[in-house]
Amino acid sequence: MAVLQKIRNRGVLLVSVIALALFLFVAGDLFRGLESIFQNNSQQVGEVNGESVSIQDYQKMIDELQTYYEIVQQKSSFSEDELNRIKDEAWQTHIQSELIQKECEELGIAVADEEVSEVIKTGYNQMLQVPIFMNQQTGRYDYSIVNQFLTEYKKMKDAGTQMPENFEKIYKYYLFAQRQIRDQLLTQKYQVLLSKCFLSNPVEAKLAFEGRASESDILLAAIPTSSISDDAVTASDEEIKAKYNEDKEKYHQFIETRDVKVVEVQVVASEADKKATEAEVADAASKLAAAATNAAAGNVVRQATSLVPYSDVFKTKDAFPTMITANLDSVAVGTVTKTTYDGLTNTYYAYKLIGKTTQADSVLFRQIGVIGKDEADIAKKADSIMTALNSGAKFKDIAKKYNQTGDSAWIASSQFQNAQLDQDNQTFISTIYGMNSGETKKLTLENGSTVILQVMKTANPVTKYNVAAVVKELRFSDDTYNKEYNKFSSFVAENTTLEQIEANAPKSGYAVRPIDDINTAAHGISGIKGTRDALKWVFDEAKVGDVSQLYECGNNDHLLLVALTGINKEGDRSIEKLKDALTAEVKNDKKLDKIMESAKNVKSIADAKKIKDAVVDTIKHVTFSNSSFIASTGASEPLVSAYAAKTAKGAMAGPVKGNNGVYVFQVLSKSQSAEKFDAKSEQASLAMNNFRLASNSIINSLYMNAKVKDNRYKFF
Repeated sequence: MAVLQKIRNRGVLLVSVIALALFLFVAGDLFRGLESIFQNNSQQVGEVNGESVSIQDYQKMIDELQTYYEIVQQKSSFSEDELNRIKDEAWQTHIQSELIQKECEELGIAVADEEVSEVIKTGYNQMLQVPIFMNQQTGRYDYSIVNQFLTEYKKMKDAGTQMPENFEKIYKYYLFAQRQIRDQLLTQKYQVLLSKCFLSNPVEAKLAFEGRASESDILLAAIPTSSISDDAVTASDEEIKAKYNEDKEKYHQFIETRDVKVVEVQVVASEADKKATEAEVADAASKLAAAATNAAAGNVVRQATSLVPYSDVFKTKDAFPTMITANLDSVAVGTVTKTTYDGLTNTYYAYKLIGKTTQADSVLFRQIGVIGKDEADIAKKADSIMTALNSGAKFKDIAKKYNQTGDSAWIASSQFQNAQLDQDNQTFISTIYGMNSGETKKLTLENGSTVILQVMKTANPVTKYNVAAVVKELRFSDDTYNKEYNKFSSFVAENTTLEQIEANAPKSGYAVRPIDDINTAAHGISGIKGTRDALKWVFDEAKVGDVSQLYECGNNDHLLLVALTGINKEGDRSIEKLKDALTAEVKNDKKLDKIMESAKNVKSIADAKKIKDAVVDTIKHVTFSNSSFIASTGASEPLVSAYAAKTAKGAMAGPVKGNNGVYVFQVLSKSQSAEKFDAKSEQASLAMNNFRLASNSIINSLYMNAKVKDNRYKFF
């Protein structure tokens, strides 16, 4: 009983403890769930139609598209700008695919597997027009190559064989191409359906034809709005507001953007850096002059780490930079040029013209590799082969005897002259290009191998040059960078607000530059490489008025300071934001009204000429269907075209109030084009044109309804 009484006395405490334990147990699962959600959200690069896109999925899209360009362009690396374009293309392709798929699902439109297979069999798609699927003999797509590859891939996979890396790459590309073809077919079906919704009629067709076929030549007097100074007109707040409300829809902003002001410093080489680089090239040039052999000249080029490598072979002008080729024909053999700076390439250079000759650009040759037990055996067999060939034996028969094909191959200058060649390659190329058609030679290389060479044909003789060039890029030194960094760093430390920065930047030799409407699709700030961290700061951390840290960016040659000056939310842009543009529009309207008033009594071109700043010109081939471009006002003026179409020959028209001026003109002549009216063709053309004009609006509408979110800047 005593125990029960104790439990009763402490019941409230026990209940509280149990409740707390239960809460902690449930909360633990809750917190883990929330943590999982936060982790998932932190891995999202964007959202389309409410469906999130993970960083892993987006990276896969990028990798697949990059593989496509690697295969098509036959390259394995891309610049930062090229990679950014690939990232953007992958993202835009995904968005369009999602938009179209959603619409097609609701409409019941689909693509059957058989349709995709038919495209793959015929090859009528750009995704299939790649080297890996091409017949090397015909240069065309060959489905048998694709089919053979898929069969071989399946055999290896079923057998559990280790798959070669290139096989996996090709197979992944094939699957990617399949998906792209399916998406493209679906898009085509959707577009065909939409196009059938746009019609025309005989009346519209007749008017459109007449508007295009009827032409007028006019003598026009233009009085541009630029003839009136801005000070001569004013724009009140009420007028600006009225102009804003007149066409408010065009000021709608569909994505959130940021306005910033930046101070950008590009570090450049100092005078000391220039002198040091010039002295380095000049020293190498003196060594080139003293070099007694081609090999010695090559050593000078290598030791100077020249941007243009040396190979002891004759090359065409295409192998050398423009600043070298510009004067090659005016330089004597054996001459070393003076050290010169080239601003276009930002390099100092000097070169020695070692030799000049006329040589074939391309050579057709064949070879037999001589194999033996040792050097003596190889030499004996080589001599035997040469004796047989000189006695009339057939090259292919001897090649077959040594288990070789003896097939011929063309070699062109472009294949080797931009490559770094070792000594054996240089000897091989020099030997081939030094032989005559029909000549056969035995060649023993430094690596001990011996080949029998036979030149069958030479083609396209051109002038070639043997040039040893020392080309050095002008770069700033570490000392120059540190000085610039320390100076800018001190400025940043002393000026912590935007007001201080704007007031003191000119005193320190810096400029403050505004950049408006940066969005999350940008890859950085101010077009400078390596500024993604600055972009993230602008969108994720900064408040209006905040000033960033100092960023080191670019190709390690830029310093950047950013201040956030405005956040432009999705929706209608404010009048304050548009005040300058609206003011200009209001003033332009008032200028036009003033000119219209001065031109109201104009009855002839002679009267128009009396108006200040009037410009008279003849405008030919004016049609109703195309806006007339008036050079004197720099504007396209549709009203001029409309009035001309309705004005009789010899009659006057105007004054016409245009976009950038007021116009008075006389119709000099009327003519009709030789084109014949075809009602059906005209209606079809108009319907297709209407579809083209509307399709962008339709896609934009789908895009807005999809509420696309682009957070790629957080990751890429």
